[in-house]
Amino acid sequence: MPLEPPLMNHDSERHRHHNEGKTKNRRRLVSFMIIALASTVWFVLRTGTKPSRVLYPCQQAALANISIFKTVASISLPSIASLRVAVGAMKPIMILVMLSVGGFIMAIDPFQIGLEPLQIDSTSRVPISLVPHNATFQGTASDLFYVQNATGPAGSMDSSMTALLDLMASQGLYFYNTTTTPDGLIGSEDVIIIKMNGQWQGRGGTNTDLIKSVINTIINHPDGFTGEVVIADNGQGLGMMNPYTSNSYYQNQSAYEVAEFFASEWNVSSMVWDGLRGSTVDDYNNDDFANGYVRSSVWNNDTQLFVSYPKFQSPATGAYISFKQGIWNNDTGFDSGRLKVINMPVLKTHFRYGVSGCIKHYMGVPQGYIVESVDPSIPHEHFSIGEGGMGTLMAETRAPVLNILDMVWVNAHPLESSSQTGPWSMTSYASTTDIIGASIDPVALDYWSAKHILLPTAEYLNYTDYSSINPDDEAIHVNMGNQQIEQDESFHNYLERSMNELKDAGFQVTMFESEMNVFVLVMTDAGPITPTIPEGLGFMVYLPVVIGAVVLVLMGVAVVMKRRRT
Repeated sequence: MPLEPPLMNHDSERHRHHNEGKTKNRRRLVSFMIIALASTVWFVLRTGTKPSRVLYPCQQAALANISIFKTVASISLPSIASLRVAVGAMKPIMILVMLSVGGFIMAIDPFQIGLEPLQIDSTSRVPISLVPHNATFQGTASDLFYVQNATGPAGSMDSSMTALLDLMASQGLYFYNTTTTPDGLIGSEDVIIIKMNGQWQGRGGTNTDLIKSVINTIINHPDGFTGEVVIADNGQGLGMMNPYTSNSYYQNQSAYEVAEFFASEWNVSSMVWDGLRGSTVDDYNNDDFANGYVRSSVWNNDTQLFVSYPKFQSPATGAYISFKQGIWNNDTGFDSGRLKVINMPVLKTHFRYGVSGCIKHYMGVPQGYIVESVDPSIPHEHFSIGEGGMGTLMAETRAPVLNILDMVWVNAHPLESSSQTGPWSMTSYASTTDIIGASIDPVALDYWSAKHILLPTAEYLNYTDYSSINPDDEAIHVNMGNQQIEQDESFHNYLERSMNELKDAGFQVTMFESEMNVFVLVMTDAGPITPTIPEGLGFMVYLPVVIGAVVLVLMGVAVVMKRRRT
């Protein structure tokens, strides 16, 4: 007699599948709970004593994990009856606490924590008061322009840029080239390279709020702007336009994102020249249309340099741009007058050269070419800096029409006294002077800014040994944080040699304060320098998060206990 299959107990089978489903759901919920708890611990530890850090991408990711668990947990939230069973003898108190606190945390949107900072005046600006100065010898004077308290609401520099342009115009230096101001710097059809510092993350790169305001100024040309803007840099293998952490108000606005902000309506783009370093090419007039670097075969014995410069096709319009020669047209050749460079460095200390500013910043222009007789692994241009090579490079390729020195955040840690010296600069290394400066003369701007802004900031940080920052100090100092090696050259010496190279080429540059006019404007409507929640109100962030962690645990335990009893 054939065996019959056993009769199925459908109720038992349904119960088994039901239990399996509950087990899977429970495991899934526990997984979400563990991730949320880990995210909460990370959030609290990483935020530390600075609630403004909740704006960091990693913090926002942690809040996202908490939010996901909140949603999942709300679906599985046990009933009051189940809670009574789960919490046992302490059920009246526990139910009240869990419902009250749980309702509180479930109602809170974690993404609102810190995203709307209380707009209070920050007290962390370095107390520097810049004093205007008139040159003794006006015939050979360079004009320097400074705006203090430059940071506006939400980090905007628009008002400060307007004030800077007005200050420049008051002395006959006009930003816009128009029919009424034919000597102005920027024409409506020009192609502008904004030479930024794209080598370092954090406060080591150029402030992107400032870059954004400069571009906004350009596109609002009174004659209507039909030209192009390219944000660019050669980070010598470290260049980046979209770093993890940027030098901006919220520290998450990259140069790439600034370019994309304008790109839908204007010809604005960003690019790193690092990728061009491996291609040595001819310029367009020699029928070479490849992107790359044009490098001279002539060795400059004085500054120990092979001059080189990038040529590339514009990412936005496809225009052929030669950094030295200008904009190429197949019918008419080069138009040098249409290409303008705005040099936008960050003022900071430097572990090899004391100070990095407008002159040193031009290291982001050349190819980065290894000359074995100079050094087998480091590009020879790095050593040329000490001999005045960046002055040679400016003179023989293309000098900036304007230098805008970013001093919103500065690294003022001197190389002989600190291991936190630049050119890199974590946020914790930087001090806020909240100043922007501008001049046609890069040497004078470097000299005066280092002496009257960077050096006083080092004093404010209680350093007593900071001679490497002093533009009048010729001595070579030992680097405290880099295996006790000597710096390659003093700030004074490389600046002076660069000045001489530019002077020999006919540029008006100076290191003498008697030949400098200094104009200062202090903004009266400055906003907070960072989106910081006052330390005294830190509980507004921590209380919900800490309570949330406790509630998450209790909710998880209650849910698990409820499932086991059913």
